[in-house]
Amino acid sequence: MSDSHTTSETESESDDEYTSLAIEGELPLKAVGIENLKEANPKHMPPHRYIHPWFARRPTPAARLAILGSVMEEGTSADELLSLMQIGPDGLEENISEYVQERKTTEGQRDGTLGEWYGYPRPFTQSPTEDELADLHTSLRETWDGELPTVLDATAGGGVIPFESIRYDLPTIANELNPVPSVILKVMLEYAPEVGSLEDDLYKWRDRIQKKASEELDDLYPTKRDGREVLASACTYHIQCESCAGTVPLMPKWWLHKRSAGEGVAIKPHYENGDVSYECVELTENSNTDFDPSEGTVSRSDVECPHCGVITEYEETRELLKNGEFEYQIYGVKYDDPRGGSGYRAGDDLDQQALKRAEERIESDFELLTFLSEKVEVSSRITDPATYGMEEWRDIFNPRQLVSHYEYCNAFRECAEEIREEYDTREAEAILTILTISASKMIDRNSRMSPWDTGRGYPANMFMSHNYSFRRVFCDNNLVSETMGYEDTSRKVIDCYEQLVEMAAGRDAAEVYCGDAADLTSKVGEGSVQAAVVDPPYYDSVMYAQLADGFYVLQKAYLSDVHPEFFTSELTNKSDEAVANTSRFEGLEGEKSKKQLAKEDYEEKMAEIFSELYETLEPGGVLTIMFTHKETDAWDTLSMSLIEAGFTITATHPITSEMPNRVVMRGSQSADSTILLTGRKPLHEKEDTGGATLWDDVKSETRSEAKKAARELLDSGLSLTKTDTIIAAFGPTLRVFADNYPVVDKKGEEVPPRDALSAARDAVAEVLAERYLDTKGFDDLDGLTRWYVLSWLIYETDTMPYDEARQLGIGVGVNIDDVKRDTKIWGKSSGDVQLKTHSNRVQDIVRVENGEDVSSRKYPVNPTDERFSHGIDAVHSAIHVYETKGPEAAWEWLSDRGLKNDERFRTTVTALLEVLPQEHETAETLRDILSGRTGEYLDIDISNINLNVRGEDDEDNQAALNEFE
Repeated sequence: MSDSHTTSETESESDDEYTSLAIEGELPLKAVGIENLKEANPKHMPPHRYIHPWFARRPTPAARLAILGSVMEEGTSADELLSLMQIGPDGLEENISEYVQERKTTEGQRDGTLGEWYGYPRPFTQSPTEDELADLHTSLRETWDGELPTVLDATAGGGVIPFESIRYDLPTIANELNPVPSVILKVMLEYAPEVGSLEDDLYKWRDRIQKKASEELDDLYPTKRDGREVLASACTYHIQCESCAGTVPLMPKWWLHKRSAGEGVAIKPHYENGDVSYECVELTENSNTDFDPSEGTVSRSDVECPHCGVITEYEETRELLKNGEFEYQIYGVKYDDPRGGSGYRAGDDLDQQALKRAEERIESDFELLTFLSEKVEVSSRITDPATYGMEEWRDIFNPRQLVSHYEYCNAFRECAEEIREEYDTREAEAILTILTISASKMIDRNSRMSPWDTGRGYPANMFMSHNYSFRRVFCDNNLVSETMGYEDTSRKVIDCYEQLVEMAAGRDAAEVYCGDAADLTSKVGEGSVQAAVVDPPYYDSVMYAQLADGFYVLQKAYLSDVHPEFFTSELTNKSDEAVANTSRFEGLEGEKSKKQLAKEDYEEKMAEIFSELYETLEPGGVLTIMFTHKETDAWDTLSMSLIEAGFTITATHPITSEMPNRVVMRGSQSADSTILLTGRKPLHEKEDTGGATLWDDVKSETRSEAKKAARELLDSGLSLTKTDTIIAAFGPTLRVFADNYPVVDKKGEEVPPRDALSAARDAVAEVLAERYLDTKGFDDLDGLTRWYVLSWLIYETDTMPYDEARQLGIGVGVNIDDVKRDTKIWGKSSGDVQLKTHSNRVQDIVRVENGEDVSSRKYPVNPTDERFSHGIDAVHSAIHVYETKGPEAAWEWLSDRGLKNDERFRTTVTALLEVLPQEHETAETLRDILSGRTGEYLDIDISNINLNVRGEDDEDNQAALNEFE
């Protein structure tokens, strides 16, 4: 399905019209979405995703589609696009999209690799052939007045968009504010195509660095048996109980490697005379032991002393850590033994002595005392390490980790001069930069923020979520080890680089800038760019600069004289970063909240970026934005920035781009699709007519376009969540709003885009209700009941983002803040809205009938009432009576209130059964009510109810897209 719109009425080549582009027509979204999900498989990651940690990289197929669609002329066939994107088997020239979809839906039948089943390798491994490039370039020159179009990514991040642009040998410019991804961009976009293969040289200097560093670190990783090598240590903290002065480990669980529910390797603590020692045990399902590794000392963040049972609360524990009143403890060790494979042992005095030696080395070495001593500037928005006493970046490491990182940095510095002497400037720069990436990447699994993965029995990544979460259990890698240290990390980085070289072979390097995207014209030139393709910062989703500082300070220690332009400041640039960061406005007094100030700051910065892009584009130039965000505030800001910059919105496309329920965002109802939002710079500056359009005149068109888009999306076969269907309809809505801008209400006050988006959300919710609810009379239900049912329908869970829940409420005439206290229909859960059930809302009927006091504030629904204000109250009361007093009492209760012929009650019951998961307690009780004598009384026909919520075809599609084993 495609939704396109252009400002030209014909394909005339007149001076007053620009050529419509492929992205403004129909696109092969299904096939590309399937390829996006195939690439999301962590077992087969593209090299640009693995070379160094970064945030929010988009899949290669989505980037290719955005680029090619933005430069190729409309009328380019789906088959031509897919062939250029390297999708489809050799020799297949027609119906490629249908072929890919058929392969996807039958994928469960395969018995080989994905490549064998589909008949072609993953697109990211393939570059266009020389013949394909020649044909493409000929076509592009015809479209762009004899020249190849220049592609600009002003917020390049991890570099997927510009790297794919150079693979099509297009003139490419990449800009990024943050130095950490800028280093990655240098490697991908300059060294890979320009310097080429450095494999032998990189390994040569890698080995020298390894030799120098290991000579300084060998004594820090002792082994109990000759020949063994420590690979990694599982660490925790020991604090002292204030009651008995006993040693207390901060351990939630004791598993080292949990293979199944009751099997695996665990560390068994032994407590005696206030001390603790550790024993490594192998457990099986048949182990005859009282020891349960799942029961540690920490429960719900509080710590129970194993000696006297006194509880140390979370706040007290945090203060002890902050004040340094703890000891690092190695409680488990993973080792490698050439004679007997790898294994585990308990930590003991040998390991603690090594930690002590590292601590003494720090105290006696002045350079070590100042290594990575930059202050931590991280807000509570992403968990401030300083809250736990980590006030300098060196503090995110235990002593042995810090010494290890320092010695590798020293070894690098000793080799750097030799490298400069042996190679020309560009090659030396490339070698030093790639080796630095290896060292920087090691932080990810070697810090106090790096958790121990009990499921796999080895270190996990620091940024499993986008924050600096405190870890009571963390991993200490032996960087000297071949398996999990510098050698292995650098091998993977060098591997990635060599793959990038192969992918970029014969292509021209891109221009790479590190600076503010709102200040590009002076570098790029006014009107010099034909296509801008960007994946901008997502409002408040990721605090990029704060998260990058840990990498930045280490990279600065390595590269400050190699890339001095990147490392001019103590930490990364946060003041120019386009994110809605409320922490920047802490403590400011005034009428506006810090959230509003953060929103305005983000809006201002995005407006500056889009205005700058407008200036760099030639008249008729195209801007395509890849946007993956669900909140109305983010879309409101994005659209306002585009409109004020002067762009005409011409097309929107939803494309599946993320693995559903991806780990970082699990449980947050995040959008699993990317919206390609396209705008054009007009050929001539728009005249300011000074007129405005009334919102009442725009609203009906807005709703109509949103409904039309939603129906087309639902009929398209695209595997979109209901949330994504709403978001995808925002595009056509914004086109209507932008075409009529400025929009004012009857009082002459300007209407923001969010009002149009709210109207669109309401309209799409109606379409979803029409499509998925067979219930007659749903529109006649009261607003609160409709909001409750629609929330379950759209989000398919009891928890949803507050802003979305509020917007949905506005659409049905309910202010969820106003009803929260009186109805208790929802509550807050980590900032989200959580829907409540009858057990949270209905008073105990037995106690009420006995005349006992029952808090009406806590339980606002009285089941003894004869009439109920809301349909959901009546249903929740019926469920409570049935569960509390049984079927006979429920029959009488229903009969006394005449609910047999109450259409509102019957409709609410039916609607709830249509939207609730089968296993939900409310659904189970409702089925019981309708299957017994009470069901005979109510006589509600549920034979056509789809208890799985989705339509059959939709369910099959979703299942097909989830099969990636």
